[in-house]
Parts: sequence; structure tokens; C-alpha cells
Amino acid sequence: MSQYRSANGWEPVERKVQLAGNSTFVVSLPKEWALAQDLESGMSMHLYPHEDRVVAAAETVPDQDRSATVDAAIVDDETVLRRVRSAYVVGRDRITIVGADGLDQESRRALDRVVGRLVGVEILEDTGERIVVQDLLDVDDVSLPQTLVQARQLALEMHADALEALARNDEELARRVIDRDDEVDRLFAFVSRGFHRGLEDVHEINRLGTDRASAFRDYRIARQPERVGDHAERIATVAISQSGPPADAIGDSIETVGADARRSLELALAGEVERATDAIEDALEAIEELNRRLYESDEPDAYRYGTVLESLRRTGAIASNVLGVASETRIDE
Repeated sequence: MSQYRSANGWEPVERKVQLAGNSTFVVSLPKEWALAQDLESGMSMHLYPHEDRVVAAAETVPDQDRSATVDAAIVDDETVLRRVRSAYVVGRDRITIVGADGLDQESRRALDRVVGRLVGVEILEDTGERIVVQDLLDVDDVSLPQTLVQARQLALEMHADALEALARNDEELARRVIDRDDEVDRLFAFVSRGFHRGLEDVHEINRLGTDRASAFRDYRIARQPERVGDHAERIATVAISQSGPPADAIGDSIETVGADARRSLELALAGEVERATDAIEDALEAIEELNRRLYESDEPDAYRYGTVLESLRRTGAIASNVLGVASETRIDE
């Protein structure tokens, strides 16, 4: 058995950096170990500096299968849709649905909608029995950090619009908020996809304009705007179902405490830990005070607005979650 092997596979190889000539450092690799990693003489290597380490990667990741197959003949239609979404999120380039002729028309339309809502993929082939979804996106044209910023901004705008729709009894605005929730989900799915692909291929994460640690942080934080979007959708649903506009004092108060909760999230996303912590506490106190006022009022839709206040409480909790992630990344600073 080679000295570089163990019961768990190949062990890390320790080598000294040597000076070759006056301008080049050289690191040697054991031949057996290198061949086992699919390295060959003359192959290009890419070196990525990252804080306490240097990551060396071959020019391409060898024998990497980024395809997935979903058999619609053995699972129900909803499972087919869920598996297609999951395959996308974990970074598959090519998703093939076989047995697709067993899908009913509504499920086929739902599949078209699912694919249409995913960034960078299209249905490349549809023979009736077989559907192929292919990634056509040039990763060099996108930025993971910028996508995260876009998701944050959209979720916060939805949140504000949903509260305005509620206070003004604007059903049209409320329906626009509901429609935009799909876009937040779409952006989060793309961030998740980039994160998973970066775990497999260091080149991928580099082209997305980030590093693995940052991508993991972005992935965790990106879940929070997605949840804000979900709560905005819930508030917009109340705006549609309410019997009429709330009394001016109630409507204005809901918008105010909503803005306070949103502000706490903005501060958390900006890394303003102390200010965000104070803002979260103030927002939650204001929400509880408004909840007491609603309980004592004769507002006909008071029970509906209790649902809205719960969503605003959850917005404060989301801000706390963001602070938790931010605090972890700053623990060694």
C-alpha cells in the first residue's frame, strides 16, 4: 500500500516549496498521487489564494456528471416538478424527464412554468415522451453577490408595497406583490445553485465573483429575503380579503410598524449589529402595542390584521437570523 493511501482514501500530501532559479517557486507532487487525481504532465493548474490557504485546481473538473434524470412514469406529477426544481438548485446542467407522456396537460403546463421561472435554463428538447432541460447560461455574465442584492431589494419593496396595499385597500397592488414572489424564489434558487456548484468546482465559484466561505454566507442570508417575500405575499393576501380599508389610525400604524420591522432588517443586512439589535427590539415592542390596540378595537378585520402583525414579528425574527450569520462571520475580526 502506498504511503499516501489510508483506509479512508488518499491522505493530504505535504510538500516543501522550493526555489527554482531566481524567480520561480516549485512544489513537487508524488507521481502516483498526482495520477490518482487525474493530473498529467503539461496540464494547466489554477491557483486561488483564499485567506489561510491556496487552492490548486486543474483546468477542468474531470469526469464530473452534472446531469439528472427524473422518471415521470414511477412518481406522481408533483414529485416530478419538485425533483426538477431540486436538480436545478443543486447545480445540474442537464435534466432529463423520461416517461413525460404520462403527465397530464396541467402538469405539462406547470413544468413549463417551473422551468421558465429558473434562471439560465430552457427546455431544449420535447419529444412528448422525453423532455430535456438544459443550462444555457454563461456563468461569466452573472454575479452571485449582485443576485443577492437584487433579491434583498425586491423582497423589501414587496414588503413595503404589501403594507401600502393593505392600508389603501389597493387590490391591484396586492396582486402585483403576490406575482412578484415568484421572482424572489427564482433569485434564491439561483443563489442556491451557485453555492452548490461552487462546492464541486472552485472555478465556478471564482467566475461567480465570490469565494466558498462568502457563498455559504450568501446562501444562508439569501434564505431570509425569500422568507420576507413569503410574508409580503401573506400580507398582500390579507389586503385582498379584507372587507374594506382599515381605519386611518390602524392603517397608518400598521404601515409604521412595518417600516420599523423592515428597517431593522435593512440594518441587519448592512451589518449594523448594535443599531439593528435596538431596531428589532423597538419594532417588536411597537408591534405588541398595536396588537393590544387591535384587540380592544371594533375594527371588523382585526383578526385578519393579527395575521399581518404576526408576519411583521417574523420579519423581526428574520433580521435576528441575519444578525446571527453576520456575527458568525465577524467572530475572528
